[in-house]
Parts: sequence; C-alpha cells; structure tokens
Amino acid sequence: MKKSNRLSRKFIRTFSGVLGLFVFLVFLLPTAQVYAYENSVTIEKLSLMSEKDCLDMLLRNGLRLPEVYKNNDYTARAVKTIVDDINKGITDIEHIPYNYTELAELAKRIINVYAKNTSTLASYTLKDSTVIGSWSNSYTGYNCYGYSIGVHVFENPGYHSNQRFSMGLSIARMADLVIDDLDAIGYWGYKTTNKPTSLANFEKVICIRKGDIDYHFMRGNRTGDNWNHKPGGTNPLNWNYASPGYKTWTNEHSYKNVSYEGDTTYNSSIYYIIYWIKDGPGPQPYTIN
Repeated sequence: MKKSNRLSRKFIRTFSGVLGLFVFLVFLLPTAQVYAYENSVTIEKLSLMSEKDCLDMLLRNGLRLPEVYKNNDYTARAVKTIVDDINKGITDIEHIPYNYTELAELAKRIINVYAKNTSTLASYTLKDSTVIGSWSNSYTGYNCYGYSIGVHVFENPGYHSNQRFSMGLSIARMADLVIDDLDAIGYWGYKTTNKPTSLANFEKVICIRKGDIDYHFMRGNRTGDNWNHKPGGTNPLNWNYASPGYKTWTNEHSYKNVSYEGDTTYNSSIYYIIYWIKDGPGPQPYTIN
C-alpha cells in the first residue's frame, strides 16, 4: 500500500512538472511568433496597416525618425504615405519625389529598413502636367524650390537666409522665408495672393502651396498663363492649365521616362512671389509704394 502511494506521489510530481513546462511554453510561443512576424513584415503588409500601426511596426524594427518627426501628429501620416509609395513602386532609394528635405530623409530611412529590392514600373499617364524634355541624372540633385528660383540645390525655404523651416509654418510664413532667401541671393521681392496677369520685363514670378506633409513650388512666365514645376528629384513638368489655382496640386511626376500617379496633395491657399534683381532696371525698395 505504501509503495503504491509513493508511486502515485511520484507520478503526480512528474505530471505537474510536465504540465508546468507545457504552460510555460504556451505563454512563450506567442512572444516568439510575434517576434518572427515583425521581422518578416514586408512593405505589402505595412501598406495594409493603419497609419499608427505602420509607424509603430517600423519603430519596433529599427526606424529612427528625423528630429522634426518626433512627437508630431502628422508623422504617422507621412510614414504611411511613404510606405504606400514604396509599395506602388513610386519611391525607391534613387527615386524620391518629395520636396521637403526632412520628408525625403524620412523616406531614405524607411527604405533602408524595408525597401523592396525591385520596384514595379507604374502604368500611368500624367493628367495635370506634361514632361519637359528628356531625363537627366542631374534632376535628382534639386527639388521644386531649387528649380523655381534657379539655384539648383535640394533645400527648403529659409536655406539661403539661414532660417529654420518647419512644415508647421503657415503658407504665408513660408512665402516670407522665400522672400528672405531671394534677398540673400540678390533679389527684391514681395508676396501676394493674387495671380499676376502680366509682369514687367525685369520681373519673375513663382508660387508656393502646401499640404499636410509637403510643399510645392511652380514658376511662371511674364504673362502669368504658363507654369512649370519639378516634384522633388524628378523631371521638370509643364502645368497643363493657365492658372496654378485651377485645381488641387498633386505630386504626380515622371522619373526616367516613367510616369507616376501622385498621392501627395497640396491644397492650401497659394502665395505668388514677384521678384527682380537688385541694382537692375527694376525699382529699388525706397521707390516701392
């Protein structure tokens, strides 16, 4: 009888140990599964997530945010836009169609974490613009701002006047930074919300508009009815309409002779900046009324 009791107690201890090990493994397995899932997430899966979940997943897998995107309410939207563009083949390491320098840097960091090795060429025809000329590799070196004022650098408004830029600035304040930049590189200028109908032969005009995560520029001719622009490091384009205010802008673009649909919009009010060279034929500040 005693021997039977000893065997029963031994069996219970053994069974309890096995049961405990099983429970431990049950609790351990979900953690291991989540870890494996996170490290196998593809751009396709990220593009199906919400903005917040997409950002959280990238952060857990090593994404380092540029300083301006820390603790900002538009960060998740910017990240999701870039992920969707990578998934569509619109964006890759050589082809980044954004103008805001920090947004372009964020794209590079996301690409370094999860970019696909190959991208699918889009099958798209530009709707609002027409490509100017043929592709040049030099186009990757300057954005819409550099193109509009003819100083070919990939920088934000405020760069030439050593002022800080943020997407949180109002569109009016962004226009002020442009005027300060023009002053720094040798021009007088002023801003207006009215599209000029004609310009003096010494005047030039550009305009600026912003969206939630990016800004964009166009430059016009002397009659104010023809406008060109250049989305990020892509091909220069001719706007198909006589007025920049005809409709909402997008970042549809052409890169290496392939056209891509835009999914970033610019819908703020438009500021026009009219400017002319200092010490030239135009009026000097003391004669401006």
